[in-house]
Amino acid sequence: MTPSLGGAAAVALSVMLSAHAETVRPAQIAYDANVSEDPAAKACMLGLAVNDHAMGETVRFRLVVARVKRDAVLAGPAVFGFTIEVDDPRLALARRSQTHAAQISSAAFASERYTVAARPRTAPFADGSWVASTLDVAEGSALVDAAVEGKFQIAYTRIRPSAARIYQVASAPPLDVLGRFSGCIGGLQSAE
Repeated sequence: MTPSLGGAAAVALSVMLSAHAETVRPAQIAYDANVSEDPAAKACMLGLAVNDHAMGETVRFRLVVARVKRDAVLAGPAVFGFTIEVDDPRLALARRSQTHAAQISSAAFASERYTVAARPRTAPFADGSWVASTLDVAEGSALVDAAVEGKFQIAYTRIRPSAARIYQVASAPPLDVLGRFSGCIGGLQSAE
């Protein structure tokens, strides 16, 4: 999507969700930072999990900044993206399986700095989660800044059971988590 189309889609999605969505202001948010590296790529991940007992679900957001490798050396531009996943333990009981991800029909990440709607051109992941990504450094940097600042919204609609929610995040990750995430991103950039 071009920035103007992406912004328009996010605004439309936000208006649609706002009209029908319940806004949740979670009291407890768990942040974590991880590094995933293999011969093909290195990825820095900032994760957020909200266990919402009142709604009976867990919402997971993962910010990813990655670069591919060629001959064991980081190469190519950075890829910026995020995933949104919603787990509902009630679905596991109904299906009698380990999988309990709710199928998401639309998702968005929005802040004062950055807004994007996740509408993949292909089918959603088999686990029900959604993803959005960009190679645009300015757009990716704005996404990272918004997530690190800890003032943003995660909005989604889910299919079964049908629901639309907006999680209003108002706390930044702890300093140790920010340090690990920043250190990882610094390693991606120093190899340029």
